[in-house]
Amino acid sequence: MSDDLSLFGDDEPSAPPTQATWPASAADWQIDLLRKALDARGLTTMAERQEAIETSVGRPVESLRALTQEEALSVLNRLGPAPTKKPSGASAWDDRDEDTWIDRL
Repeated sequence: MSDDLSLFGDDEPSAPPTQATWPASAADWQIDLLRKALDARGLTTMAERQEAIETSVGRPVESLRALTQEEALSVLNRLGPAPTKKPSGASAWDDRDEDTWIDRL
């Protein structure tokens, strides 16, 4: 008799049966980053946020938690880095945030 065959099915199979894997939902850190990215772009109302997310994903989304990890990363990439402060004056000296000793005189 061969040791490879199980007569009564008592032996465990060598490889576990594969299960259908569903796309993993977005992680908490991705949800936090999405919220910060939406805030940074001035999207504060639920309607604005939902429109931006649905446009990026291409499907209706009822909440950020309904996104998959891949979709969350896609939205973050699409939103891009946080917008930088645009200079309002003629030079970096005019756009400085704090006063210098000259300003305090």
